[in-house]
Amino acid sequence: MASKTATSKLSPVVTGSGEEKSTSFIATKVTGPDTNGKYSSEIVQYDDAKGGGAKTIGTRDPDTGEVTFNDNASDNVKANKSSFKKASDDQIDSIQDDLATDASEKEGLNKATGKKNRDNTDGNTDSSQSKASPGFPPRNQSAGFEGMDVMSSKPRNEYETGLCYPIAMRDNLKDSILINVIKHVPKVFEGLETVRKQKGETIGSVILPMPSAIGDGNKTEWGSGTMTPAQMAASGAVKKLLGKGGAKDAIESANESAQDFMDGNGKKAMENFFTEQLTGAEDLLSRTEGMVMNPNMELLFKGPGMRSFSFSWKMSPRDEKESIVIAKIIRMFKQSMAPQKVPGALFLKAPSVYDIEFRSGKSRNKFLPKIKTCGLTDCSVNYTPDGSFMAYDNDSMVALEMSLSFQEMEPIYNNDMSSGWDSVGY
Repeated sequence: MASKTATSKLSPVVTGSGEEKSTSFIATKVTGPDTNGKYSSEIVQYDDAKGGGAKTIGTRDPDTGEVTFNDNASDNVKANKSSFKKASDDQIDSIQDDLATDASEKEGLNKATGKKNRDNTDGNTDSSQSKASPGFPPRNQSAGFEGMDVMSSKPRNEYETGLCYPIAMRDNLKDSILINVIKHVPKVFEGLETVRKQKGETIGSVILPMPSAIGDGNKTEWGSGTMTPAQMAASGAVKKLLGKGGAKDAIESANESAQDFMDGNGKKAMENFFTEQLTGAEDLLSRTEGMVMNPNMELLFKGPGMRSFSFSWKMSPRDEKESIVIAKIIRMFKQSMAPQKVPGALFLKAPSVYDIEFRSGKSRNKFLPKIKTCGLTDCSVNYTPDGSFMAYDNDSMVALEMSLSFQEMEPIYNNDMSSGWDSVGY
């Protein structure tokens, strides 16, 4: 392989602040590959932006990318080694196409910047292989992102509404899942009921492939309940007192219940009960008579249950555009699920909520469950699902896995479903 030499354009390196602020101008000169496939590089400093007074201030290890400054480097340069190394890294990346034409040469050049594990696959093969990545242009600092990485004084309430992964699926929608990000609108009180206002506006949406695991679990809470004969008698009397019978019927009911109780084994139960109170003994009725008070145990309805759903997708970008789409999808879920600060930071507003629909083409899939509006309780991203770090030339991951956990905001009621057989329902 023929050795080549290329020198990057000049770049300013700003160090310090205030009166200590200074600007240096450097370029990086790279030569290689040699017979061992390695690239040698040196950092050249200039007196001004026009390139005057060039002098070599340091070299880089071809195997590790480590910078070693020589006597030409000032104390300020040596004190800000990381800033100069970062600028040199970017400069070497900018001349990559002039020096490396195949995967093995790119691997050697990556070593010269200390990026041994940068991936050169095309996104459609096993990430452990090292191949060219024609779908990705040389790495740049913005990587296709827009805007400034600074805190916002106002909460974000608008995202993209046309995200789709894979991008090609948009033109051939078959089986997919649509997730809309909805602005949260709280309920209001109307008499004895809470009523939800009109649903909030859709502020973001994404279409994703059907998850590999889909399931639902409808729940209703039941639990055991007990009531002793004494409690039953007292309850009956109180209900008559508060009902139409009045005090007379209540007294008669209490007398009848007491007579029935004392005519049977109630007398023995009373004897053992008061003996227990006086002596501190326990379970005398069971010990002496071999019986217990009938608890009238019964399984009783306690209330509705809440459903939760978890989905997971493994995503591998096919080109730079798709890598940005994946990043936007992750960002949308992370940011929209976070609570919002209000002025003064004394209170927090609820995060956005989500509508989820399983689709066949552009219509709802009636053989999969309907899902009520949900809150996103967990968003997890594994950036190394294959067990090792692999990145394309624009720094995006070769593959990542996103997992989302949702919980419905309301229980499922019988009345929520029609009386026909239109679908599997909720």
